[in-house]
Amino acid sequence: MQLGKLPNHILKNLLKNLPNFGKEIIIPPGVGLDAAGLSIEGKLFAMTTDPITFTSKSIGKYAVCVNVNDIACLGCQPLWFSSVILLPKGTQENYLYELWHELNAELKEFGIQSIGGHCEVTEQVSAPVIVGQLIGKAVNEKFFDPREIKPGDKILLWRGVAIEGTALLAAERFSALSHYIMPAQLETMQSLIDEPGICIWPAAKVILDLPGVIALHDPTEGGVATALHEMADASGCGLQIEASKVPILSETQQLAEVLKFDPLGLLASGSLLIACRPEAEASIIARLKGERVGQLGEFIAENDRILYREGVAQTLPRFDQDELIKALKTRI
Repeated sequence: MQLGKLPNHILKNLLKNLPNFGKEIIIPPGVGLDAAGLSIEGKLFAMTTDPITFTSKSIGKYAVCVNVNDIACLGCQPLWFSSVILLPKGTQENYLYELWHELNAELKEFGIQSIGGHCEVTEQVSAPVIVGQLIGKAVNEKFFDPREIKPGDKILLWRGVAIEGTALLAAERFSALSHYIMPAQLETMQSLIDEPGICIWPAAKVILDLPGVIALHDPTEGGVATALHEMADASGCGLQIEASKVPILSETQQLAEVLKFDPLGLLASGSLLIACRPEAEASIIARLKGERVGQLGEFIAENDRILYREGVAQTLPRFDQDELIKALKTRI
């Protein structure tokens, strides 16, 4: 298999025969579903887990943010965090203390309590790996659920793509890219990981109470194009998207021209896909004032996944392997 997140068709095969042991599971595992939704004694909770594997820099901060994003997509407040930290042989003790400080500073930022975990040094990894687990509680005693999407519902994208992929490429390929892009510009690209950052909670929390918001999805590996496919898979609908409406960061476009990748398939944490009823579109955009919001298109009854480029219809690409992996290897 290729590096990266499992292709959706393999994931579907793995999940199709999972047993369901109780009525507590409201949102079970599935493609396009960011977290599990549980009902426990009349209260709604979300649970998720996510690793950081693409980089060894700032992994404590990343581990918190990516798990917060998954919980937020169900309309939940993040509350309790645990982690598994695997360190390669020879890791310096100071590195662990720095990682621990970074992790706990980020938890404090979100008001999240650490409730346990595991840490070890092992020969089974060649770079530090952290796997986070997070539990959250529904803010309005309901879940956002892509299975409730209907034909005609609108698709919005908060913030341009691709913040995380752009920052990682600027950091990991700094030396090679500096022959084509000014070092000061590359440093600015790296700083995108901090400002605007990769957390979507600022957007999610201000639209939680709006009627007509149906589902949120955090585009990660495979970029916004694959995330759109995942929403369509979960909903049972097709979709049609206008390419010119997708807000692509100028920094991402600049890297794409040098490293020859498609921005729609680049790791896109930091943006948020929103599915809503047509009458809710204006209210959502108003709540997110001051931020860039793309009105990408809508869901359709047919199962087609259509991308319009300059009026020409084509199939929306699906990236089973993130364009980041290709861009990390591209010779320039």
